[in-house]
Amino acid sequence: MPVLVVLLIVVGVAVFLPRPMPRITAAQRRVLERYFLYYGRLGPAERARFERLVMGFLHSKEWRGVGVDLAPEMQVMISASAAQLLFGLPDLTLAHFDRILVYDDAYRSVRSGRLHQGEVNPGQGTIRISWAHYLEGYARPHDAHNVALHEMAHALWFEDIVPNAEDDFFDPALLARWKALAQDEIERIRARQGGLLRDYAGTNQEEFFAVAVEYFFERPADFQAELPELYGTLVALLRQDPLAAPAPIAARP
Repeated sequence: MPVLVVLLIVVGVAVFLPRPMPRITAAQRRVLERYFLYYGRLGPAERARFERLVMGFLHSKEWRGVGVDLAPEMQVMISASAAQLLFGLPDLTLAHFDRILVYDDAYRSVRSGRLHQGEVNPGQGTIRISWAHYLEGYARPHDAHNVALHEMAHALWFEDIVPNAEDDFFDPALLARWKALAQDEIERIRARQGGLLRDYAGTNQEEFFAVAVEYFFERPADFQAELPELYGTLVALLRQDPLAAPAPIAARP
């Protein structure tokens, strides 16, 4: 076989081989150590897993700052929020959502005309986040208001539904159980008989899931005490338990 043909074949194969994921840098690791409490609770093996999730998310997205200079550490921190949610689902990168738009503060949504702190648009494959509210969410880690976790939870919900390379990952029986339990709680919230979760969770199934994720990570003991069946089902869906000691070790499928 002529040398030129061999070279062309080799080059062609190289083009289509998946590129290795960049390894986390020392500077990126320092961002996680300084700002991310979830990461700080992990042991060495779990930290390595978390770092891979961060890098997988960070390098699979197109990032854009809107009214804000998008610093590299901001991308790392937002990717860490995704890694927190996906820690028990490490094969996912929320592939359908390939664009992350970061705003300096609350912004007016084109779809609703209202001011938003964050937004997910499955039609456009976008996740929008207000950086001011991102910081606010992690500055108060026990109030169950975290815009990054809320929006990543929306993305995860749609990722399972929208046809893409990662869809249909939730166990159907578990998801059906979650929806049934959630609907009971939604009806209680709408009847002003709800307990733990804030009223916004009563909007619909999608908002209920997103709000529940905020409580799951920021008030897990209260969640488990007041809504044990819901909490246990969410542990099974996300394959992790924030109450596991000493760190949120991923549960086995």
